[in-house]
Parts: sequence; structure tokens; C-alpha cells
Amino acid sequence: MKRFVIVLAIVVAAYMVFVNPIHLPGLPFGKQKSSATVTEQVNQMDIKVGSIKTEVVLGSGNRVHAKLRGKGSVSVQRSGNSIQVKTHRQFTFFSWWDRSKVTITIPRSYAGELSLDVGSGMLEFDDEANYRELAVNIASGSANLSGISADFAQIDVHSGNLRIDTLKTPSARIDLRSGNLNVTNFSGAFTAHVHSGNLEMEVAKLSGSVKATVNSGSASFDLPNNAGFRLNGKTSSGLIRCTLPLKEKQSGNGTISGIHGSGKATFDAAVNSGLLRIY
Repeated sequence: MKRFVIVLAIVVAAYMVFVNPIHLPGLPFGKQKSSATVTEQVNQMDIKVGSIKTEVVLGSGNRVHAKLRGKGSVSVQRSGNSIQVKTHRQFTFFSWWDRSKVTITIPRSYAGELSLDVGSGMLEFDDEANYRELAVNIASGSANLSGISADFAQIDVHSGNLRIDTLKTPSARIDLRSGNLNVTNFSGAFTAHVHSGNLEMEVAKLSGSVKATVNSGSASFDLPNNAGFRLNGKTSSGLIRCTLPLKEKQSGNGTISGIHGSGKATFDAAVNSGLLRIY
């Protein structure tokens, strides 16, 4: 029995050293790649952030490159038409004082689909970029994004925090669970579903219709004075409050309606037991 245990330990140790499946630092084999070339065939880029601070910057080359400073791991892998970047840092009590950081450089010329998935880490992206599609998923981490334009944007926040400054898209879909989402200088149209979180949006230009649903959270929409929309609101035990002047305003029995400006777009609002503000 002892001999079997010894042999098994040797086999496991050899596997860990030569294959390094969990990418332990310091082992000579099985190390993850830190860069990949972006060709014309690449149209999907996924960045998955673990419990480590990560910064995304734009570069002039044609390669995705990841640089780790401190403890943790990072990998860059290409599979077919997609490139995936993963960061990971084992969380401990001392992680609060850890200054490890990953810097991910992606080509400025890349304009395909970009997916940002933040687990329990922190992501910073502060640069002007244009993408065909933007997908942001925040689990329990936090992210600060700025200067992004996309043909379509999907934003999901579970229990984390997301701040976006300057987002331009003709169509955005927002799903907020129990976290916090703050958007400033938004241009476009959107659909928002707030479950029990807090959503604050400053709209610089409303170019299409809006559909907003609030369950037990709160949503605030700061619209420009020249926004033209027709409000159709329904409430159960919640509240819809609109301080913008409305023509043909009607309210009562859990409904509110009216026209602001040209009334070109529609603003459909439904509140169950939360609060929705339009101002």
C-alpha cells in the first residue's frame, strides 16, 4: 500500500511539473501563452477577469498581449476566429493589500465582437474604441469603462459595480440583478430590466425608443431637454415619477402617459414594487 501511494505521488508530481494544468508559477512546463496575433479572420475577443486588477489598453500593433505584474496567472489563446484572455489570482486574506496587476493590450484596429467578463476582480478600460458588438458581464467584481461605441451592447450586472462614461450604440440591452450600474453620456436607444439593483443613466442623446422594467430596485433616467418621446407607464405597487413637462398628460389607477417634445420615440415603463425616475 505504501509503495502504491509513493508511486501515485510521483506520477501526480510529474504531471504537475510537465503539464502544469493549473499554471502554477515557477514551473518550467505548461506555461500559458501571453500573446496572440489578430488576423482578418478573428472577429471575437473574450476577456475574462478573475480576482486581480486588470487594465485593457489599445495598441498600434496586430497582437493581443498580456503582461502580469505580481502574483497570479494570465493566458492568451486563439481558437479559430476567437481570442480568449484569462486572468486569475487565488484570493486570500492578504489579497486586499496585493498590488498585482495585468495589462492587456489589444489592437486599436480591432472592430469585431468584444466580451468583458469580470468575476471578482477589477477591470479598467479608458480609451476610445469602436466594436460591432460589446458584451459586459459583471458577477461580483467592478469595472470602469469609457469611450466605447458599438452597433449593439449587452450589459449584465449581477452583484458587482459597473461605471460607464460615454457609450454610443443604436441598441443596448441592460439586465441589472442586485448590483449598481452608473452610465453617463449615453447616446442611442436601450432596453433596461432592473431586478433589485440600482441603475442611473445620463442620456446625452436619445435616438430611439426605450423600454424599462423595474421589479424591486430603482432606475433613474436623466434625459436631455430636447428628447422627444411618448411615455407609457404602468405600476403595480411601485412608483413612476416624471418631472419633465408632458403634453396630454394622464395619470391615475397605476398608469401615467404623456408626450415630451416631438413624441417621436416611445418610452415604455413598467414598475412592480420599485422606483423609476425620469427627469
